[in-house]
Amino acid sequence: MRTGLGIMLLGMAITLGLSESALARDAHCDDNVGERASTTPDSDFAVLGNGVVQHRPSGLQWAQCAIGQRVAGSTCIGNASIFNWSEARKAVEQLNRSGELAGNTDWRLPTVEELTQLVEKCREAPSINTSIFPNTPWTGFWTSTLHYDGKDRLDNHDPEHVEIDAKSGAHPDDEDEDRERPSEAWFVGFYKGLEYPYDVASAYRVRVVRNP
Repeated sequence: MRTGLGIMLLGMAITLGLSESALARDAHCDDNVGERASTTPDSDFAVLGNGVVQHRPSGLQWAQCAIGQRVAGSTCIGNASIFNWSEARKAVEQLNRSGELAGNTDWRLPTVEELTQLVEKCREAPSINTSIFPNTPWTGFWTSTLHYDGKDRLDNHDPEHVEIDAKSGAHPDDEDEDRERPSEAWFVGFYKGLEYPYDVASAYRVRVVRNP
């Protein structure tokens, strides 16, 4: 009886292990990267068409492609444009004036908290659900969240992997308290899915969001 029970339990464990492995593959996870299962499964999204998807947990609607790309079949084609932070805001304004993204005119830059909701923690390069957001560059994407205006900190976002107590944000080695430093905004890097504050003159990509 004990032998039979042991064999049965072993069989159940093997079956469970296979099921977990299958789940990881189905959920586009990479082996040995972060979480065991997807943190942004396909079931969290509704594809609305015209290059727009809805994130069911938050209700937000996102562009499937970065600005500079467009949807073609099941992927995004073209090169994602790069902008400094001011240019990124102007690019969103232009997108709204044109109405070219699903006819909506209320797109905006996401906050850092909103954009990190798209980070897929079970994969890297890119750390995003590529069936929902195909051909996503592995680089950084701007957020609307300003971190530092050259003198004062403006936000309370506090990820564990950033030494956020440094007055100068992304420049913690600069000890000259009297020198005015560059203004900084948060970006999310989709190589490993980490967010950092950086000089607003830097160049990153843009994925827009809206509240339906």
